Amino acid sequence: MRNSRLAGGVLSVLILGGCATDPTNDPRSGGFFGGVHGLAAGDYEMRQQSLQGQRDDSLNQLRALREEGEYLEAERQMKASEVAAQRRQLAALKARNRELASRINQLQRSKATTEQRTAALRRKQQQLAQDIQTFETQLERGQLSAAQANSKQLSLERQYDAIKDL
Repeated sequence: MRNSRLAGGVLSVLILGGCATDPTNDPRSGGFFGGVHGLAAGDYEMRQQSLQGQRDDSLNQLRALREEGEYLEAERQMKASEVAAQRRQLAALKARNRELASRINQLQRSKATTEQRTAALRRKQQQLAQDIQTFETQLERGQLSAAQANSKQLSLERQYDAIKDL
């Protein structure tokens, strides 16, 4: 009799559990009878498998994100190395450009000095040409004595030598 009472109690619980089920079969809701029904119908196991699947998906996504993060970090380091190399090349180019600018300035100073020297030489040469012309005119007109002509010719030769040695 005792067994029949126990079997009747379990049967009633199962029948009542079937009446109190949640249409979504969510084992977390439905109270005691929903829990008994969830155990009997395998809802807990299905929920556990679903949660494990979600966890596995989350872990796979996490692994994928970590791999992507590692890839991005490697790419960032590569880009940083490239930028550093480009900065070194730029610094070298700037240094060469400064050297070139210095050389240009030096050549400009040298050119200015040469132009000044050339201008001075041109003035002296023109003065010598005028003095020669004057001497020639004076010789043609007979305005100079032989001694004056020799002295003037010697003076013009010294003037020429002074210009030539510059």
